[in-house]
Amino acid sequence: MDRTRSFCRLCAAACGVVVTLDGDRVVAVGGDPDHPVSRGYTCSKGRALGAWHHRPDRLDRPRVGGTTTTWPVLIDGLGQQLEGLRRDAGADSIGMYLATGFAYDSAAQVSAAMWMGALGSTAFYSAATVDNAPVLVAAELVTGQPMANPVWDPSSPGVLLVVGANPVVAHGYGTTLPDPIRHLRDYRQAGGRVWVVDPRRSETANHADGHLAIRPGADVEVLAWIAAGLLEGSHPDLDPTDLDRLTQALAPFSIERAAIASGIEQAQLQVLLDEIRAARGRVAMFCGTGVTMARDGVLTEWLRWVVLALSDSLDRPGGMRFNRGAVNRLRAGSRRPPLPGPRSRPELPRVAGQLPAVALVDEIEAGHLRALVVAGGNPLTALPDPDRTRRALRTLDALVVIDVVENELTELATHVLPAAGQLERADLTLAEHVSLRSAMQYTPAVVPLGGDRKPVWWMFASLASRMGHDLLGGAPPDTLDDQTFLSGLLARSPVPAADVIAAGPWGAPIPDEFGWVTAEVLPEGRWRLAPAELLERLAERGMASTPTAASFVLIPRREMAWSNSVRYSGSGAEPVVRLHPEDAEQLGHRAGDRVRLTSAHGTMTATVRLDPSGSRGVVSCTHGRTGDDVARLTSTTVGVDPLTTMPHASGFPVTVTPVR
Repeated sequence: MDRTRSFCRLCAAACGVVVTLDGDRVVAVGGDPDHPVSRGYTCSKGRALGAWHHRPDRLDRPRVGGTTTTWPVLIDGLGQQLEGLRRDAGADSIGMYLATGFAYDSAAQVSAAMWMGALGSTAFYSAATVDNAPVLVAAELVTGQPMANPVWDPSSPGVLLVVGANPVVAHGYGTTLPDPIRHLRDYRQAGGRVWVVDPRRSETANHADGHLAIRPGADVEVLAWIAAGLLEGSHPDLDPTDLDRLTQALAPFSIERAAIASGIEQAQLQVLLDEIRAARGRVAMFCGTGVTMARDGVLTEWLRWVVLALSDSLDRPGGMRFNRGAVNRLRAGSRRPPLPGPRSRPELPRVAGQLPAVALVDEIEAGHLRALVVAGGNPLTALPDPDRTRRALRTLDALVVIDVVENELTELATHVLPAAGQLERADLTLAEHVSLRSAMQYTPAVVPLGGDRKPVWWMFASLASRMGHDLLGGAPPDTLDDQTFLSGLLARSPVPAADVIAAGPWGAPIPDEFGWVTAEVLPEGRWRLAPAELLERLAERGMASTPTAASFVLIPRREMAWSNSVRYSGSGAEPVVRLHPEDAEQLGHRAGDRVRLTSAHGTMTATVRLDPSGSRGVVSCTHGRTGDDVARLTSTTVGVDPLTTMPHASGFPVTVTPVR
């Protein structure tokens, strides 16, 4: 038996793992006890990597029109077809949807962008506008750079506020959190305080000092009141005009309003504010999809920046820092005029240069998008109205699916490209701006490529070459390997490629720095805390009547065994809805019953599970499951956020009825 160190690439946490091999057979995957950050931890998904690698439904051979073929035949035919489309219908007739499956394949990310750039196509979509766009929009409005992201430092005890996130299960959102329970425990033992604001008593709330069971959607009222409370006192480093505008905008948000909207007692809210005030300079906060997928997620994300700035906790020792990165170096935002949005939905803007995912089907139906490359994602489970999405995908001249396993999307595809799994490829950690530790990790492939699979970078480089473009500086794709390609990405890194490769999965550290975002990234060296777009939006919220609870409200949740539509461990692929036991009793439902969830936009069926950790009137489902999915309850047109282009997918009313 051989034991090989690597790191897990199922999420941005990049936990160190040890893979036990019997020849090319993966016998076991466990945590690496010597990894400096994860310290032996890995979740159930990471431990299931061996079973995942040897799944019987792995994609092994390229296919065209449902028939197995060879790579030269596929590349030649597809390249010729796409080049014809580019010539006759324009570069933007060829689009790409890049999602979480390849979010942590560093070579795939970079080569996909290089290929689109070589084609001259701007028809780029990603999962960011499905669940993460408010983070990017708020960051760009406040800092001028959508990728600016403050990172928590658990070694600096103060107050950590977790809003609508569950890092114990999701391993962080905005700050990666390998070994989450131990990091939270160490922080509290050093004197830090952890508060969780969530409608349910989540796994993270079980390891917190305080849990505020908020009504879904009331995060804005609570954070606006906290921000108003922090305005008192001196803020010499902040723009006085911004402070005046904030004072006026936050005036309607009293503690009484916050308590009524949230269902939280005023005394509990006051304790939280007092602790944040006492921890000035040492406040941290991160939000999650429970916030970003809600109606006013962009307001909550913006108020997060406001609270951190007013508590003097940004870009300073003791507060939240910013990682410069190695490959994706963080710099001041571009001053070039933004590209236009989708032609079929011109009212929707781009987000961080990307077209909104909710317009993908409109662009296909309008004839603007003729070919689509889907890399590591599944629009059928990610986008609202999956039946309409399926019909639209069938009309494409080419639906090119790059993935590692068979799924319902590969059944629709005109071209199926089998990609290397994570244990079959070398890799870097490119989630640099959200990493708990500023470092660059490298791993070689653990096992050789199986079947006739190929690295994703090779696919794009080969297609580019067939279409008359060069991504590799003149080198034929077959003459390079993963390490050579990745070394090229590190050419301008502050850490030499040889040092990164030598450090391996434990990572080559990049020194922490403070003050550099203020000096080098921020326009005029100040946080722009009062963007007109968000002040106007907050004013509308302040003039509206105080939100009250609907009969039943649906919220998303994370599950340890799942990553979006992919289950890595455990059992039970059927959709599940979790109800508070008293709600279930009132409705006459028992565990295991089948029920129908109905929103203003559609219905889905699910199996009841009882969940005493939830609040009364709140039901929760995991997004992304195949078949009957929460996407059926959402809309691509109604409730779409005009700033973030996000569909309203959390905190909306539903009815729960039995399936007879």
